[in-house]
Amino acid sequence: MNFWDELLEDEVALSLSKKEVKQIEKELGARLPKKYIEKLEEQNGGDLVFDSVNIDFENTWSDEEDGLHLPLYRFNPLTVEEFENGVSTLNEWGLTGKMMMFGEGEGSYLWYFDFNDNPNEPQIWCLDISDVTINLVAENFDQLLENLVRRKGEVELSRDDVFADYPTMDEIRETIAGDNEDERLVAYRMWLTRLEDIEGLVNELRQRVHDSNDEDELDSYAELLAEILTSYSAEGIMTHEQAIALFNEKEEVSDLSHVIVQLESDM
Repeated sequence: MNFWDELLEDEVALSLSKKEVKQIEKELGARLPKKYIEKLEEQNGGDLVFDSVNIDFENTWSDEEDGLHLPLYRFNPLTVEEFENGVSTLNEWGLTGKMMMFGEGEGSYLWYFDFNDNPNEPQIWCLDISDVTINLVAENFDQLLENLVRRKGEVELSRDDVFADYPTMDEIRETIAGDNEDERLVAYRMWLTRLEDIEGLVNELRQRVHDSNDEDELDSYAELLAEILTSYSAEGIMTHEQAIALFNEKEEVSDLSHVIVQLESDM
């Protein structure tokens, strides 16, 4: 079986840059798995022919009757920009240290390398943002490859099935209206995961950035807003130029040059 799914006709995979790989390894103070690099030399990110990883622990996605597994259908491109965006995302969920996000599954499952115990052979972890838990999935990348499976076609899952145990939009909005800032940021992330009313989410974040005078809070809102504008079709709601102008207005509160550069590079 092939490893990579066929690219869409309008999709072009970036070539893996050895220079950027070395820069990422330098920033991590660690070495990326050899087989991981070999896979990305074939194709620098994209959908896999696999869609799941077999596991042996309870989770929010599967049960013992159907076979315990977690979704993993895509590897992220390996670039310095993608690496830094992934680090920022992990930090937002309280994960710090020598870590690198490398893949995702069904929106709320983020896969990452953890080099903290061994800089030459990272463990494979999965962050489940639906209940904000982390799970050790494999001791190394080779073990992860051995447990990759394709389950498509076995069970037809509707959107309601996927989000059965996920907060509803009413619950998400209730959390956003509360006073707990950490819970509010998680709720905005959950809103994005559901991919519902993106226009409403962009307008909410735009207002939060406009009103905020807290440096850390402002950084989080700006980074999430920039992520939406660069990854989803939101140009008709808020242009990159409008976001950059808004971020520049907050220069006395926080240095948002990193998200401005992100937007400018996407223009």
